[in-house]
Parts: sequence; C-alpha cells; structure tokens
Amino acid sequence: MSSNAKLQVRTVVYLSDHGPDTDPVHEHSAKENLLAAAEGDKDSARRAWIEADLPETGSVSARQLSGTLARLPLADTV
Repeated sequence: MSSNAKLQVRTVVYLSDHGPDTDPVHEHSAKENLLAAAEGDKDSARRAWIEADLPETGSVSARQLSGTLARLPLADTV
C-alpha cells in the first residue's frame, strides 16, 4: 500500500510579556543611572547600592534598580 500522505506540522508559539521588571539591566547601566539620580554623589550611590544588597558585579532587574533608587536621599530643593 503506497500513500502520499502529507505530514502537517503545526507550531504553536506562546508569547507573553512579563513586563520590564524581568528584563535585566546591565551592571554598568544600572550604576550610571544610580549615580545620575544621586546627582553625582558617589557616596550616596554606593551606600544605596550596598543597602539594597545588590551584587557587586552582574546585572540587576528593573525592580531591584527602582528599589535602590528609592533609597537615595532626597535632593535639597531650595
């Protein structure tokens, strides 16, 4: 019995956007953003990074970075 059956293949792709909190932020970019938010105050930026318990090297999540930014002292607005 010979047949010319065609093989049909379906590919199902499930795409989901878990939001920006899951995208890693490269260490250099994260530290640059933190330093800019600290208005160049390296001590405040370093203290916020350490208090947030972020790794010395490697990427961080956007959520971790935003938590670290929240640890910065408020700027004096006169």
